Amino acid sequence: DSPLAQDARPGLTHTTRFGEASVMAALKVFGLAAVVLAQQATGNSLYLAKLCRGHVCSEPAFPILDYVEAEDKCICRAHPCWEVDGVKHACKSLDFPFLKFTYDSSRKLSCGCSSKPSYDSLHISMDLCPGNHCDEAEHPVLDWDEAAGQCLCRSHPCEEVEG
Repeated sequence: DSPLAQDARPGLTHTTRFGEASVMAALKVFGLAAVVLAQQATGNSLYLAKLCRGHVCSEPAFPILDYVEAEDKCICRAHPCWEVDGVKHACKSLDFPFLKFTYDSSRKLSCGCSSKPSYDSLHISMDLCPGNHCDEAEHPVLDWDEAAGQCLCRSHPCEEVEG
């Protein structure tokens, strides 16, 4: 496990709901890329896996498996940066092509771009660990340690499976 990090991601662009057609086309391409890369994306919290055992998100429009504590249920969500108050975010840099989100300690959403695909849990990012995120390549997954009652960064669960 790794310490938590603060972040700044370059390359983010956005447009309003009435933006140019080229931005809409870019969002469609990004959406397609997100679908293709979804199986390679990080964001597999062991805590969330325990809560949502057996649940799968197969709709491209709602790729993020998450937990709603108030309703005690698992759901599939859209990426929170795909539309924020009428603003659609996209990453145009070839070095940082993947949209990433974090929440600050005030639970304010921040959208940015990353070199690696990631689908983090809003429940963990916003409810349990606001202001924390994981940037180290070896420990990219923000998770909740239920026993210790604290946030931590861990490796992707599949990287620790032999074979």
